[in-house]
Order: sequence, then C-alpha cells, then structure tokens
Amino acid sequence: MSYSVPSEDKDKAEKALVAFDFLLKKLQAANAHLDLIYTPFKENSNITPEQTYKARAALRRYRDKAASNFNEVKKIAFRCYVLLQPFSSDTQMVKLSKSFVFSMSDIEKQVNRFLELFSILDAKEFATTIVKSVESVKKEIAQIEQIIEDRVKNHIRNNILARNWVDAVSNELQEKVEKKIPLSVELVNERNKEIDEHK
Repeated sequence: MSYSVPSEDKDKAEKALVAFDFLLKKLQAANAHLDLIYTPFKENSNITPEQTYKARAALRRYRDKAASNFNEVKKIAFRCYVLLQPFSSDTQMVKLSKSFVFSMSDIEKQVNRFLELFSILDAKEFATTIVKSVESVKKEIAQIEQIIEDRVKNHIRNNILARNWVDAVSNELQEKVEKKIPLSVELVNERNKEIDEHK
C-alpha cells in the first residue's frame, strides 16, 4: 500500500537522510580514531604498565579526543532523532526511532567504560582491557550503522519518499520514465476542464 506524502514531508525526509549520512561519516571517523590505540595494544600484548604510564600525557590527549568525537556523534544523533519526529504517526518509524535511541545509549555506555580505563594506566591488565573495550565500542558502532543503513534509511527511502530501484537507475542514467495517465482519467480531466471553461 502506498500513501500520498506531501512535498513538505518529503523535504523533511530528505533532510533526515542527509543528517543520517553525516552521522554515519562521524561514526566512521570516531571508529577510525579508536584504531590509533587499538592496533598498537592489540599487536603488542607485552606492553608493560611502566610503558603505558610513561605515555600517560599522550594517552590522556587521545582519551580527550575520543570523548570529543563521541560527544559530537551524540549531538548529530540527537539532530537525526529530532528530524524523525514529524513521522511519529508512522508506527514503523516509531519502532525504528526507539531502536536508534537504544543503540546510541549502548554506544554511550561502552564509550564511558572505555574512557574510565584511562584512570588505571598503570594497571597490569590495562593493555588487554583497553583492547576488549575498544572491541565492544566497535561492535556497538557496527550495530547502529546497520540500523541506520538497513532499516532507518531504507524505510525513509521506500515508504516516505517512495523510491525504488527504478528511481535509482533513472537518476543514475538521468533518464526519466514517462508515466502514462490512464485514458479514463484523461477523459475525466478533459471533461472537467471543459465544464470549468464554460462556467
């Protein structure tokens, strides 16, 4: 079943898609930043507490940048959530919004746990704990990316903007598909036009 969606709602849906694309880019950037600590600790499991403690200033700067990245992600995610609100009469969109909010909450929990680890830089298990923590954050990022790409954006494209593969290929080839108006509708329109002209 398809619904007639007002152009104002289509504009809002387009803005939501742009915001979600921006959020995905910021999530990917935050994820890439995690690799700066993940890779060295994953590949060098013999890093000693003394070595990490000596690098504490650099590690704390890294922590602050990671916190800043995820605070920015949260602000953009909030903007995305706000942009979904005009579609709150759509029960499927309400479910998707809730999944999105819960998934962002899960990321926030894992990021907070990750950031707390920097208070125990001299702990013997810091290296292994930081690797596990980054893996947990990355897992949550992958889940929200999947929710956004496979569910939220698909729902907006298919059900609000009513786009399908024909539209995608049409845009790619820059070739418009002419939609033929049924003869009966055409005749009624012509008849109504004649009536209006003779009034």
